[in-house]
Amino acid sequence: MTLLTVARWTMRRLPPAQEHRPLRVLVVDDYRPGAEAITASLAAAGYDAQFVLHGPAALRTVTAWLPDIVVLDISMPDMDGYSVARRLRQDALSQFMILVAFTVLDELVTRSPGIASGFDAYCQKGAASGQLLQLLEILAP
Repeated sequence: MTLLTVARWTMRRLPPAQEHRPLRVLVVDDYRPGAEAITASLAAAGYDAQFVLHGPAALRTVTAWLPDIVVLDISMPDMDGYSVARRLRQDALSQFMILVAFTVLDELVTRSPGIASGFDAYCQKGAASGQLLQLLEILAP
């Protein structure tokens, strides 16, 4: 059996862009060096990328900045990624954003609770950053 490092779980797509601007990606990860590295990689690829270090900051940032895609760690203290995803799906402002589960957990472990929480895709931490970039191109062509 081959373990997946990336997977698309839903067919959700971003609505057509109303303005010509780079896609906004919010990285949510409690590990600062990792969040900084992924954000830098996304920015170098042409995305307008920011990061925050915990769930409550993600909810505040989403409301103020309105990203198109949220790359969200699952295992965070206080408010895990599943909780953040559920809150984002309940809010009319963020319900159509693309949510990517970004975690060290295997895809088989993450899939069922991830889909139930509202995630659209999965990327395993430790995979080459190019795999995350390819996944984002599929999710938001």
